[in-house]
Amino acid sequence: MSDARITVTSASVPMKRRDTRKKDQAPRGVFRHRSGVWAVRFTCGAGHIHQERVGPLKSDAVRAYHDRRGRTLDEPGWCPTVERRQERARVLREQERERARITLRDYGKQYLAWAESHHRSHETTRGQVEALIAALGDHKLDEITTAECERFLAGLKEGQSPSRRPLADATVNRYRDRLSGMFKRALRLGLVTANPVTGIAKAKEPGGRIVYLPPATADRPALEETALRDALSSDLGALFTVSVHTGLRWSEQIGMRWRDVDLLAGVITIPRSKHGRNRHVPMNSIVRSVMIDVGARRQRPDDPEEPVFVCRYSAADKFFPKAVERAQDSLKRADKDLSLLDGYTWHGNRHTFASRLVMAGVDLRTVQELGGWRTLDMVQRYAHLAPAHLHAAVERLVTAGRFSGPELGTPSAVEVRRNFNAAEDPDGGVL
Repeated sequence: MSDARITVTSASVPMKRRDTRKKDQAPRGVFRHRSGVWAVRFTCGAGHIHQERVGPLKSDAVRAYHDRRGRTLDEPGWCPTVERRQERARVLREQERERARITLRDYGKQYLAWAESHHRSHETTRGQVEALIAALGDHKLDEITTAECERFLAGLKEGQSPSRRPLADATVNRYRDRLSGMFKRALRLGLVTANPVTGIAKAKEPGGRIVYLPPATADRPALEETALRDALSSDLGALFTVSVHTGLRWSEQIGMRWRDVDLLAGVITIPRSKHGRNRHVPMNSIVRSVMIDVGARRQRPDDPEEPVFVCRYSAADKFFPKAVERAQDSLKRADKDLSLLDGYTWHGNRHTFASRLVMAGVDLRTVQELGGWRTLDMVQRYAHLAPAHLHAAVERLVTAGRFSGPELGTPSAVEVRRNFNAAEDPDGGVL
């Protein structure tokens, strides 16, 4: 019998179905991992299948499985992989922020270096920042609260200041502005998320008395100005005269170069004023005479960068208070009133300049331009020195009353009284 080759096709052999039943007694979604611990398998809200090892107890794995399933149903789109990735990014950001955190002391040093190239009055800025560092220097910049800033400002009023004296409200407001400016810059640099000074209101500043030197009149000479000039040396006297007649600030005078002075046109150019722009200050005959005298003593006539005023003092408060005391003594010896010099400072020369212009009838807009004030509101404090326009305004009522008589059909006050008396009966009653 010959061997018959039998060919078996796949169709003749039934396929064995894959057994999907669990191989253990654990509930659905819970299984024994090959490492020996219990694990869970679930599908997240994004449709991804995840496996997660839980621990040696099956009950913990069952509980974890139901937690994952519940979260999948409650939060559509939830995925643990995405969640872990976001958490890692958050931790990295926190670590980066922690590395970038600095104290107010370190930030203050950076701020001072920046202020030297951006602030004209950086010496004042330095004093304020050093006081802030002494009080809050060890605090992290982003941990300083509004309450701590308020306590610092309140301490300045109570004598906790660099001078150990209570500061006026106006000076405290300058410290508040400095602290707020520091945090505004830190906010731009991403060092803080909020400015704690924003919610602190400024203290109300009293108007106070404007101390100025009265001008010479037909009835009274300028005694105070003369006494002050005599109390100064010749070089400081020239500075004083120019200050009174131009309203220049101390820094503008000391920084003036001969290239900024045009004696032919009679104009002084301030390259960069306090408000950040240049301005042109006209010279009167007194200022021009002083500038000619100073120019005759130049050491380097061909150098346009030579300073106009060579002063051995860095600030006016180094010598001017003593000069005021000497001027008051001379007025006292001459049996003159010396109260007008009480509290007079070098900055009072600007008040003198503006006050004299206003009393001479110059409008406030022109005074603002000549003195280099940024806004007209800063010049309004001198308006009371020129009340003539207010008197002229109310005097118009008198002028208008003269033309509101009978020709306009309006009875005068005398006619009204006469008619009222005529309407009364002899017994005092009214008809």
